[in-house]
Amino acid sequence: MKNKKRSSNEMSKLEKDSGAKRQKQSVESDLICPITHELPFDPVHAEDGSMYERQAIEEYFVTTTKSEGKVRSPVKGMMIGTSIFAAPHIKNTIESLISNDMITGDVANKWKERAKEKKYAEDLLKDAENGDKIAMFNLGTRYYTGEKGFKKDRKEAYKWFKKANAAGCVEGTVMKGKCLLEGHGVEKDEVTGMLYLGMAEGQGSDLAAYFIGEYFSREGQGLNKKMLARKMLEKVVNGNYTHKTLNAAGKELAN
Repeated sequence: MKNKKRSSNEMSKLEKDSGAKRQKQSVESDLICPITHELPFDPVHAEDGSMYERQAIEEYFVTTTKSEGKVRSPVKGMMIGTSIFAAPHIKNTIESLISNDMITGDVANKWKERAKEKKYAEDLLKDAENGDKIAMFNLGTRYYTGEKGFKKDRKEAYKWFKKANAAGCVEGTVMKGKCLLEGHGVEKDEVTGMLYLGMAEGQGSDLAAYFIGEYFSREGQGLNKKMLARKMLEKVVNGNYTHKTLNAAGKELAN
């Protein structure tokens, strides 16, 4: 009799656990963005009533063929307008579910990582606005590459490199020169760009030397320019600089 009762209790517990698991999966599934297949960090509703990651649906609207200002819904197939509506309550719900272990696994870990990136971005921006020249340079770098929660924006990157340079950051001088040289986020001005790179190289920047060497090896015509390119790249490889910001991959390319 005891064995039957124990078996009945065990079955009841298994059914309860299975039901809870299905409920968690259902909740998670309802919150997943149908484009990214991840939990949205900046959730919005579109005109089809579905919920999306803001950046994902915005990119979909930009890249999808329109008919009289409307696009086909990526979920329901109907034609909809491109208006979106912020859903902060959904973000709060996701955060609460993750905090209480109602959503776990890879989707939860990715969302937590994005939360860390958001905090990092906010702190970095605050430090840069308060005059920290290294933060200015790092902020410019994030906008330049589109990393760690930042959307690539070369104009915004150049703005912060320019501020970093004005604050006395050698790396900021390098990247201001690089942007001018290549026309990244600012009107292309090779002469002025090379001037800033030359200034930074003179202050001991291996990254400036690499950019100068790379430029003349790519664009330089004539023996003198080729020799300058080789000289700069050799100095990078030999490590004859006080400001060493070039990574190992860059040094390998310079070799």
